[in-house]
Amino acid sequence: MNPSRRAFALSGMSAASLAAVPCVGALARAQPLSVLVAQPAGGVTDAFARALAPALGRGLGRVPVVENVTGASGSIAANRLLAAAHDGSTLFIGSPSETVLAPLTLRAVRYRPSDFRLLGLVNDSPLALYARTGLQADNLDALVALARQGGERPLSYGSTGQGSLFHLVTEMLLSSAGIQATHVPYRGGMPMLADLRSGAIDFTVLPVDALLGSLVAEGRMKVLGVSSAQRLGRFPAAPTFDESGLAPGLGHPSIWVGVLVPAAMDQGLSARLHQVVVQALGSAEVGHAVQAVGGRVPPRLSLPQAERFYAADAVKLQALAQAARVKPL
Repeated sequence: MNPSRRAFALSGMSAASLAAVPCVGALARAQPLSVLVAQPAGGVTDAFARALAPALGRGLGRVPVVENVTGASGSIAANRLLAAAHDGSTLFIGSPSETVLAPLTLRAVRYRPSDFRLLGLVNDSPLALYARTGLQADNLDALVALARQGGERPLSYGSTGQGSLFHLVTEMLLSSAGIQATHVPYRGGMPMLADLRSGAIDFTVLPVDALLGSLVAEGRMKVLGVSSAQRLGRFPAAPTFDESGLAPGLGHPSIWVGVLVPAAMDQGLSARLHQVVVQALGSAEVGHAVQAVGGRVPPRLSLPQAERFYAADAVKLQALAQAARVKPL
């Protein structure tokens, strides 16, 4: 999977391919399809976007260009989507960290979760707490004991930004255990992982995926716990958060990645774009590419189902942000 920033040049766009979605195909064809990603190139979300972009481009009769727009907990990319023309020429491959949590935790963010419409899910993954290999803890209970011992410097953890799901879940775990650690926010997962492996930070919460699994298998970092209801086949030795007894009200948080458009977009156009997204997500090409980085495309949702899923998740995450007592910056 090529993580370069070049556009995917698509060939063979026949009239038949456009006829599948005639109204969308009639949109200004000379304009490229901008696929926004709030994470740096080379990360898992970026890989999802680059796997999906060619299929979306074929369905819309446009040449897709994946744009990595990082910073401010993903709100810069989210604002780009909302500011763009609502004509189907700009899509956002995003997560609730950017659309739901950023406006709850950053005062400068002016949009609301309800300003976005989810068209379909690309992936939904449980979370894991990863630690540097030299940390003197092999599970969550040992991490808590280590934090309580103190030392020359307090423990530190990284996240992909203030207000991200990873930040809030970590804060809930720390609060439940009655311990503290220094939060170090990053603009994306890849630079954070580099610091974790070098020992600059001690641990982080991130999704369970093939890239991180390979780093664990190679002994470059380790897993102390997972957020799923049962232990995972990928990390069979890692206990669940439930087994540690931490944050009993946390549930089993996961992180989804989906295709989003502005909620203000015409409903008819949203419905036609949804057809293209569903078709792209159902293709073997996209399924294999998502699986290659450890993901799995969830069951396809109708547009009303996707909207209900998004609304329910927003409510759940708003409760999590309140419970974590994270003050807006």
